[in-house]
Amino acid sequence: MLKLNGVVIKYKKRTVLSDVSLSVKKGEVIGLLGANGSGKSTLLSVIAGAKKAESGEISINDISISQKVDEYRKHIGYVPQENPLIAELSALDNLRIWSELSKDELMELISSPPLSILGVYEFAEKKVNDLSGGMKKRLSITATLIRKPELLLMDEPFAALDMVAKHDIMEYIRTYKASGGTTIIASHDEMVLDFCDRIYFIDNGKVVEINRASGIRYIDLLRGAENAK
Repeated sequence: MLKLNGVVIKYKKRTVLSDVSLSVKKGEVIGLLGANGSGKSTLLSVIAGAKKAESGEISINDISISQKVDEYRKHIGYVPQENPLIAELSALDNLRIWSELSKDELMELISSPPLSILGVYEFAEKKVNDLSGGMKKRLSITATLIRKPELLLMDEPFAALDMVAKHDIMEYIRTYKASGGTTIIASHDEMVLDFCDRIYFIDNGKVVEINRASGIRYIDLLRGAENAK
C-alpha cells in the first residue's frame, strides 16, 4: 500500500532523517516512537505531502507523490498534533470546510456508525472556543475522516486527553482497521503502541523497526536516545 524508498528529509540544510525505507500493508496499524525532536512529526508531514522530501520515493497504491501529488493526497488523511480548527465557528461549520455535504448530510454522517463513535454529533452546534481539548481532537479526526481516506496519519493524538477520549478514539481506530483502513500513529502511549501491528523507532536520523520479540521496553529505548544526546 504505502512504500518509502531511500527517503531523505532535511530542515534548513540539516539532515533530519536519512535513507528511510519501509512498507506498510493495507489494514496495518504502525506506531512511530522516538524522543522529542527525533523527526516523528516531520516524517508524518512528508508522508502526508505537507512537506517535501529532499530525495527518495514515496508512493501509495503505486501512485507516486513526486509524479501525481494531488492524486496521492486523495488517499491520505492527516491529523497533526495541533488541531487545525477555526475557533469562532461551530464544530459542524468546521466540518463543512472539509466537505461539500450539507449540514443535514453531515449530521447524518457523524451521528451514524462508525463516525458516531467519536461523538462529535453531541456537540456539533457548539463553537470550537467552547470545546474541551478532547472534543477538539475528536473534531479534528472527524474532519479528516469524512473524506474517507485509505491511510490515516495521526501525530500524538492522545496527548493531554482524558481516558474517555482516548478510549473512544482507540475504538474508532479498531473499527477503521477492521474495515481495511491503514493507520500510522506517532505516540509515546504504551496502550497505543501495544495495539500496533509493528513499531518503528526513530533515533539519530534513522528509522528502524523494533523487534518486540526481544522484550525490549519502550522506555529503555527512549532513555537510551536521551542519554546519547
